[in-house]
Formats: sequence, C-alpha cells, structure tokens
Amino acid sequence: MLNLKKEFHNIEKIFNYLKIENIEELGVITFLNRDSIFVKTSDGSYLVNIVQLKNKESNYSKNQISKIKSLEFFDKNGVHCLLPMSFNDKHFIDYRNKEYEIYRFVNTKHLELKDLSEKQFKKIANSQAIIHNLNVKVNIPCAYQEVKLPSNRKIAKLEKYSPDGYQLLYKHLYEIEEIINRFNKLVKYAMNSLIIGYDNYDLNNIEWIKDYMYLVDYNNCTLINPAVSLAEAAYSFSYQKGEINYDQYKKYLEIYLKRTGPLTYDYQEALHVSQGKRLENLVQVIENSLKAKEDYSPDIIQLINEILLYESNIKKMYEIYINIVKEQSN
Repeated sequence: MLNLKKEFHNIEKIFNYLKIENIEELGVITFLNRDSIFVKTSDGSYLVNIVQLKNKESNYSKNQISKIKSLEFFDKNGVHCLLPMSFNDKHFIDYRNKEYEIYRFVNTKHLELKDLSEKQFKKIANSQAIIHNLNVKVNIPCAYQEVKLPSNRKIAKLEKYSPDGYQLLYKHLYEIEEIINRFNKLVKYAMNSLIIGYDNYDLNNIEWIKDYMYLVDYNNCTLINPAVSLAEAAYSFSYQKGEINYDQYKKYLEIYLKRTGPLTYDYQEALHVSQGKRLENLVQVIENSLKAKEDYSPDIIQLINEILLYESNIKKMYEIYINIVKEQSN
C-alpha cells in the first residue's frame, strides 16, 4: 500500500533532481496492473512506478535492465514497447531503498478481442513473429517450471472450503494428474530451445494508439520457447465465451507462419506444454483457498473446465497447424 504523502514528497525530490520542475498535480492511477503516481508538470505528464527493494544485492535490477534492453531491441525492429525513461543511461532512480520507474504519460487505449479490427489482429500476430525471428539470447529467467499438485491430504481439505470446486477436481483428478505429468515431462525438452520473447502475449499486455500497438510491461520479457509461446497466443486470441473460435485460431497461425515459416520445434509437444499457465493457476487457486479458508470454487471450476477443453482440442489444433504448413509450402 502506497504511503501517498511520503511518496509524493519523494517524487518531488526526485523530479527536482532530474530538473523536471513545476509540478502542477499529483495523483494515483492504475498502470501496469498496479498503483502508480500520476505527475502533471508544465513540461508534460508522467507516470511513476515504485519498487520496494528487499535486498540491494539482489539480481532484481540486473534482470530488469536485461529485459528493458531486449524490449528496446524489439522496439527498434518494429514492435513498439512502452518503457521507462532513461536518465544518464539508467532506467531506474534509486532513492531510499526503492527504485522509481518514470514513464512519459501517453493516452493509450485498451481493446477487447471483439473490438479488434482485421488490421490490428494481423499486427498482433505479425509482431509476435517478428520477436521470435530476432532469436535474441540473453541471460534472464525462464518462463517455465514444473507443476506439482498439492498433496492428497491437502486436496481432501479443499472439500471444506471450496466444496463445488473440490467435487469437480475429485471427478477429474486422474485426468488432471495425467496432464500435469505429461507437461512436466515435455517442458524439459521445451527448455532446450529458448529465446528471448514476450510471455503473457495477450490483450492484457497490449495497448493501442489508433492502429499502433504497444507492449506495456517489460516484466513479461523472459526466456520462452517460440512454439509454446505461439500456441499460447493463438489460443488466447481465439478463446471466446468458453469456446475456441477455430477461424480465428487458423487466421492467427497463418499470419505468424507466413512470416516465420514452419516451426523447428514439434508443435504437438508445444501444445501440451502450453497448458502450463492454466495448470499453475489451478494449483495457485487451490493453495489460495486452503490458505484463506475461503470458497474459490468458481475459479477452480473455470480453470478445470478450460484445461479439459484445451486438452480435448489439442488434436484439432495440431491438424490446423499441419494443414497450414502444407498449404504454405505449395
């Protein structure tokens, strides 16, 4: 929770140091899914994100700088990104064991899937292909990790707090365990083919100025397997109202593959690995329910249904990919 009075005072000090003067207005708005300080000056408007550092010797700054440098490279190659301003080659201002990220305020627009024009949809798929074609390699954390369900003893306790979620989980427990075991086996191979990419490549992390697309959170820059990232994105941009829109799915793959050519990694394996985030989220909401002793049944049910829906459609999604590769090779 921000101590507004204290932070306003700190920001005034920082802005004076940076010679950004004549602050006219200070306030709080949501930016990058967190509370940020809005600063209006006679020179223009800014947004300030604040990071509390637990350990000055941590790798936080080093990793963030590598991510920002990678996104600057994306930006130079046609994929626009909203990034913190640089002051004397530094993207962070260290002050009282905190790091302050300062952005120029730009009036962007967030769009839902149903609101995207054909041009904007094509821009999204092409931009992901551009990123993957760059094939950048930097030493930053990987997007993937093994998934482990809570113990049977913990799952049994779930019946007390999330009874409806527990019933559906118990009904499909064997299937969920099989999906997790397959994921844990295949993710090891996926991690042998990593490049710098943009994780969580979805509409939550994309903003627009007219038809200009911007990636907005450099924290999503991480090591990814391009085939897995494509599978995640194609699904994200075709999943509507509990169903997969296969026309959208095919269109996304066609646009991407036209720019990159066939994948070098097995797309069928990538489809299985792309279950990872849903599996991680399922484990997290189970743990949240047990910890908070509250009913998380709606979240648990939604995730289980989505996991099972995706699993039942992997064969179809793979067939679409194979047919596109055949068509484009002729």
